[in-house]
Amino acid sequence: MAAEGEVTYLSYLKVPELLELQRPMSDPVHPDELQFIVVHQASELWFKLMLQDLERVVVALEADDFFTVCRVMRRVNNVVDLVVGGIRALDDLPPWSLHEFRGFLGTASGLQSVQFRELELLAGLRDGGHRKILERVSDDEELSSVLRRRLDQTSVAEAHQAAARRAGIASWEDVYVHAEQHADLYFATEALMDFDRGFVRWRRAHVGMIEGILGPQTRGTAGMALSYLIRTVDYRFFPYLWDVRHDLAVRGGGELVEPILARKEAERAAREARTKEPHA
Repeated sequence: MAAEGEVTYLSYLKVPELLELQRPMSDPVHPDELQFIVVHQASELWFKLMLQDLERVVVALEADDFFTVCRVMRRVNNVVDLVVGGIRALDDLPPWSLHEFRGFLGTASGLQSVQFRELELLAGLRDGGHRKILERVSDDEELSSVLRRRLDQTSVAEAHQAAARRAGIASWEDVYVHAEQHADLYFATEALMDFDRGFVRWRRAHVGMIEGILGPQTRGTAGMALSYLIRTVDYRFFPYLWDVRHDLAVRGGGELVEPILARKEAERAAREARTKEPHA
């Protein structure tokens, strides 16, 4: 028995309080609702850790401390895998089971996850269509102020590009072709690219899970069509690192489906078109 006032596993982690936070809304309580709650609450805890670590990465990039960038991003990328695993844990949720308690969720939706939106902005997402979605879900003044603060903050992408400029990098292609001459920046860059790829996996897993349970034509609890989530699969935190892959392919003798400049113009036009679309 622990002495009075001694720190224990239960007291340090606030385990009793933590286990009281899962409050199913269904009546009678549906046994599968607990799984739904735990997966999403666990994701929010992981988001909290990632936000802290990405802020550390920005500071490290601003100090040209690529060792710390690599070390911290290794943990961030492992956490992304855990969040993806949480989404996949919902794949075995029977469709009818969800519908048996879905009506008790009201308009609660992942679109309202403040921390997820903060992660996107802190990482560097600046897509015009994404900004429109933020405006839609940011009617609450407190939420809006949090996201505005993130927009005003230096993103990981911005800090990364600034670090490359200080290193005298003329093009990202040079970092990859002459990686041994830019080893520290190269490994830090690839750690960031792994993070971007991890979020692409998360988005795809999320779309697949929702489509598999709700079907492609069902609206979410907040009224959003699945087509919106499908479009978000194209979001990238570091688009310049994806573009350099095309440059390297051409340099190595490969052929693009269409010229990069034409593709960029098409993407720009598509983003502008999405911002003008009426929301579901």
